[in-house]
Amino acid sequence: MESLTVIYDNRALPPFKADWGFSALVEVNGETLLFDTGAKPNVLKENLKLADVDLQTVEKVFISHNHWDHVGGLEAVLENKGVELFVPEGDCEEFESNLPQEATCVPVSAPTFISDIFLSTGPLPTGLENPAEEQSLIVFSKRGTVLITGCSHPGIVKVAERAVSLTGNKLFLTVGGFHLYKLSEREIIEVSEKLKALTQFVAPCHCTGDGALSIFKESWKDRFIEVKAGVEIPLSEV
Repeated sequence: MESLTVIYDNRALPPFKADWGFSALVEVNGETLLFDTGAKPNVLKENLKLADVDLQTVEKVFISHNHWDHVGGLEAVLENKGVELFVPEGDCEEFESNLPQEATCVPVSAPTFISDIFLSTGPLPTGLENPAEEQSLIVFSKRGTVLITGCSHPGIVKVAERAVSLTGNKLFLTVGGFHLYKLSEREIIEVSEKLKALTQFVAPCHCTGDGALSIFKESWKDRFIEVKAGVEIPLSEV
């Protein structure tokens, strides 16, 4: 079955382990891609095993941005020889210096098709000193276009707008960290309302913040999907 499974998150379904960070596994059209790696190799490996995922099947790893809670579990993935790592161009040199010979770092500097079904939004400015840029992933599934975000440091609305402009269609689902925990209630409501024009469903987690999660859940109602480590979202045709 084609699906997106949250592997690593601050919250988890038992017996999955919760820990600060984010990672998701996408299985679509015979391709498997790991989005980010969470913070700790042992937690990533344990949760992948609980999700019945063989690490040897993971050949593509997409890194949204170079923060510890998104790249810390990479060591576990690199045990699989020959993995391709898709990283914002500005961080690729640092990654290459720590990769085994069999692994490849592919720098991403603009919107780029990783395959027929995976498209990087291209790096967007974060407004931070480090990292300066963050990319998100567009997945073309049978249920519609899915946007996966790591932390949305560039702004979740800006990221979703970039995805819609690249695909020409409203998104089916936007999932991942929305980074709203520092915003006021008024600002969160404004973001929530703007997203309604850009995506059919939302599944915020990780750095979104408990207050923002409550606001989204109340506002989006049945268009809100609650996710945590261990949650699997079907992407096959219904």
